[in-house]
Amino acid sequence: MPLLNPPSSSAAVKRRPALPNLPPLPLTRDERTLRIALVTEYYYPHLGGVCEHVHFFAREARRRGHHVDIITSNIPGAEQQSHVIRIGRSQSVYANGSQARITVGLGLRREMRRVLRQGRYDIVHVHSPLTPVLPILAIEESDCPVVGTFHTYFDRSVGYKLFNGPFQKRLDMLSAAICVSHSTTVALERYFSAPWQIIPNGIDTDVFHPSVAAPPQIRKDVPSILFLGRFDPRNGLTTLIESFRKVKGRRRRAQLVVVGDGPLREHYYKQANGDKDITFVGAVLEGRPNFYAHSSIYACPTTKASFGITLLESMACETPIVCSDILGFQDVVVNGREALMTPCGDRDALADSLVQLLDDEGLRIQLGTTGRYESMKYSWPRVTSQVLDVYHTVMGRVAISV
Repeated sequence: MPLLNPPSSSAAVKRRPALPNLPPLPLTRDERTLRIALVTEYYYPHLGGVCEHVHFFAREARRRGHHVDIITSNIPGAEQQSHVIRIGRSQSVYANGSQARITVGLGLRREMRRVLRQGRYDIVHVHSPLTPVLPILAIEESDCPVVGTFHTYFDRSVGYKLFNGPFQKRLDMLSAAICVSHSTTVALERYFSAPWQIIPNGIDTDVFHPSVAAPPQIRKDVPSILFLGRFDPRNGLTTLIESFRKVKGRRRRAQLVVVGDGPLREHYYKQANGDKDITFVGAVLEGRPNFYAHSSIYACPTTKASFGITLLESMACETPIVCSDILGFQDVVVNGREALMTPCGDRDALADSLVQLLDDEGLRIQLGTTGRYESMKYSWPRVTSQVLDVYHTVMGRVAISV
């Protein structure tokens, strides 16, 4: 049933899951095992692409016998977890058109130095390396090779322009600089120079697949259009709600299922204006495959992204996509192959593509089948092997120099 009386902010926070509940994987062992530290400002219960990347890479690396610690900050609602080390306190800030996080607190440098020394790591891997505070501290305090992965596309950065010299110096301290997509390198090269390597985000194709149970929130009497993402202006939910009204105005019956949460929840509830065909589900972590697999279309009108991780999730579940034609999405999908791509922010074009797919079941099947096939190229075992190859390369260089 549609959620006619949206929950209060506190209720939404209480139901937020801390970690995805995943099936166990068989253990394998690499010939040479490593002690790895992953340093990130973003980890659960924060929801987002960086958290997913860190969590799934750590899971796959541990399966291969490596020791992996995640070094992050304390976020309200965080549960104590094995091999997750929290220092300082996470503070939400607005940056790059979205809600970002930085760590605050006294003695952070001393704490980072202590954690890194006690861990006796072979490699430190920082995510979003030039982001204050924890990644930069780890770069400066590490006594072993440091690898950095850049996750973000941006049009411009005043901070990078004003402090280009200090940021470039920290970038030069990395033993390897990884970007998740070509669009990320495009953004960074406006300000910095480095021998970038592209290793994409991964997808767990055993978790995200079409053979899962249907969630009760998706109706069976009409086709469903899925939105899944944080309630963030750049994710385009306002555009989608307005386009959905245009779809209904053309006498197409459909349900819009909104999966997500965030500080702007009340704004979007008001915009929906009690529409019985718009269902707000709230934040979902474990059950995302169920929503993808049983939706007729996944709509992603995001205006800014470095990589389409939710596009991959939808593809793995054989669900056709309608999305913006932004650079970060062009790295993942091809218009007419597994998705229909529309001009960013164009409500009429978005409505046209939604109607086209609602009216053409054969096209939906074609896009969905191709999407599942293409998603297999991004499996976590494959992505993890590429990252581990980088680790061994930089450690080999260090051994030779010594």
